Formats: sequence, C-alpha cells, structure tokens
Amino acid sequence: MASILYIPAVNGLEQRFHALLEMMIPHGRCGIYRSFEELSRALRKPCSNVKVAVLIAPDREEITRILSLGDWLCDVRIILILADDDKETMVKAHTLRPRYVTCMDCDVIDVVTVFKRMVGLYDSM
Repeated sequence: MASILYIPAVNGLEQRFHALLEMMIPHGRCGIYRSFEELSRALRKPCSNVKVAVLIAPDREEITRILSLGDWLCDVRIILILADDDKETMVKAHTLRPRYVTCMDCDVIDVVTVFKRMVGLYDSM
C-alpha cells in the first residue's frame, strides 16, 4: 500500500475526510487504519512501501503515540492533522518532518487536495 490514512476516532472531521478521500482517490490505493495497533503493524511490515500518510491526532496523547513510530515514518511523506496549534504540540509534531500540518478545524478539502497531489507525485516514482 503506497498511501495510508490513520483515523483513530469517529467524529465529523474523520467522516467527511473519509468520504472525500473515497471520491478523489481510487479504491484500494489507500489503506485505512482506525487503531494505533493496526497502523503500527502496517508500518512495521518488512516490505512496507508506504510513501504518503495522513495521520490524524485528535489529542495530545495520540500525537505522542504517533511519535513513537518515528523510525518507521522516516521515509514517509506525512500530512498531520492535529487537535490544536499549541506550541508544544507543534514542536512535537515537527519532529516527524511533516510535509503539511493543519488542525482539526481545517477545511478537509484542502487536506484531501494536498493528499491527492502527494499520492500522484510519489506513486509515479
């Protein structure tokens, strides 16, 4: 799977994002993970070819869990959706060197558009 989407919680943003993603990205080209354990297993596979990931962290605890996967995310182009733009959260988030960072109150169409462009760019390489 060349691209993944990590949606740990169910609320309005995740549902809207998932619906837009299904319309814009062909089915089967994106792995969707709803638990940290699923995400962790997918990234730790020996032949993992993940190139682009959208990671949603609805709270500070979740960003800490995502940070624990840093070694498996070092070659992945990351889009992060954070709970807030608190300075401490942003500093932590930037240790993953994300290509795009936004907050939960963002316009999801922007994130989906960036994701689609990144998938198109990195899938062709």
